[in-house]
Amino acid sequence: NEAKVISEMGAKYSGTAPAIVGLLEVENRQVVQDLIKEPALAKYDYGVVHYNSYDYRGIDVAFIYQKRRFTPSNSLKKEVVIFNEEGKREYTIDILVLTGMLDNEKVAFFLNHWPSRRGGEAISLPKRNAAAAVLKQQMDSVRALDPNTKLFAMGDFNDDPVSSSFKN
Repeated sequence: NEAKVISEMGAKYSGTAPAIVGLLEVENRQVVQDLIKEPALAKYDYGVVHYNSYDYRGIDVAFIYQKRRFTPSNSLKKEVVIFNEEGKREYTIDILVLTGMLDNEKVAFFLNHWPSRRGGEAISLPKRNAAAAVLKQQMDSVRALDPNTKLFAMGDFNDDPVSSSFKN
């Protein structure tokens, strides 16, 4: 079902499936490989970018991309280092950074799944602020190499546009 939905996203306007899709809460690379082999997606020849994260639930983020439309130049995962109220390290999902050429334009994608509001918004906000700082540092790094690169931050931020994680 997921393959069918992805294949139809935007097809009404573009006549094709998405060039790039960010996937959240991915169990492992094999699940993504199986997804792109489904008949609804196989014809688009998607590639996969996936790294295992240290998230305690064992979930990751991943990209799929149409190889004829997007050529990756670099990918990396950036760890978000956070601590709980007792000062103990908590592991969360990494930010996945993917750069390359999309239809002859330099682009960079930043796939996020920031810490939830578990325990309350005030207690959990420093964790999302930490993720925001990593995202900003990565975006600034890409922009420093080439200010003309188009930047796309995407994912589940578990915050609102007015939250300090976005505003600051």
